[in-house]
Amino acid sequence: MAAEILGWFPLCFFLIIGLFVAYLARLNSLLKHVPEKVQVLCQLRWTAEELKKTYTELENRSLDYKAHVPPRLERRYVVTGGNGLVGGFIVLQLLARGTPPEHIRIIDIRKPERRDMTTGLATQVDYVPTDIRSAAAIDAAFDKPWPPSAAHLPLTVFHTAAVILASDRSKHVYDFPKSVNVDGTKHIMEAARRAGADIFSATSSASISIRRVGPFVLFANEPKNFWQVLDERDFFQPLRPHEDFFGNYPASKAVAERLVCSANCASFRTGCIRPANGVYGNATDNTVGGPLSSTVFPTVLFTEPTWHSRIFNMKLSSPLLPVFHLKRDDPS
Repeated sequence: MAAEILGWFPLCFFLIIGLFVAYLARLNSLLKHVPEKVQVLCQLRWTAEELKKTYTELENRSLDYKAHVPPRLERRYVVTGGNGLVGGFIVLQLLARGTPPEHIRIIDIRKPERRDMTTGLATQVDYVPTDIRSAAAIDAAFDKPWPPSAAHLPLTVFHTAAVILASDRSKHVYDFPKSVNVDGTKHIMEAARRAGADIFSATSSASISIRRVGPFVLFANEPKNFWQVLDERDFFQPLRPHEDFFGNYPASKAVAERLVCSANCASFRTGCIRPANGVYGNATDNTVGGPLSSTVFPTVLFTEPTWHSRIFNMKLSSPLLPVFHLKRDDPS
């Protein structure tokens, strides 16, 4: 009897392995497919010829966002994450509309690395290296004296500093994103209020509303939550449990977003902007810059993603997002 059972064991083992491989193949096939409902909603796809033509046009005439930037205000500014993608463009647009460099302060854990932040007026902007996880470090950055020309001006704080670890889901590794995205936001907001700021504008994320995709598909035509419509309805409902977010990043941003918006009052105007698309606009960004550079310098860890051709939502140009922040800068 035992010999018969042992004789069946290899057959059962390979049968299970075969079914598992077949399931993965089916799942992979479904993930390569774009549902018809999504295709109806999307815009026309660019052809290779249109891309080449547009590239040539932009080489000869680059985009100018200055026409969309609101007029200069007599204010001083603190930009957290000001050496990053979005924060860096906020600084550059403040300078472009005539704000003196000495009226801007960057709070960031890293030094300026972008080419456009290491030349011109951007090099004259005050930079205070700061770990926003430390309340004491934040207080020191805000308490640093301003030049006489700026010290008397009303204060706006643009909060863009964050840590994005999109693949982390487990609560066991939640402490790190929480310490930056939640606790850091709280420290900055408290310091801003003590410093007399009357406007606080933070970058949130539409990934907050994304539900986890169900990978277990037997007879369905697509995985559960394979495609989703992103909106803000979740903000007006009780905060979802951690496991209902697709990862630790949106879970932490959801908490931070509510902290910021709940602090809004007549003397301290607060709010958040939720970018709903991947932000690009610099050679160092992860959305476009990384994949483009990987086609030139491919590595084992970073090669051109094969799923790009099936993305149907538009990406958001990083110089455009700061325009929305600056439009919130007017207290009137």
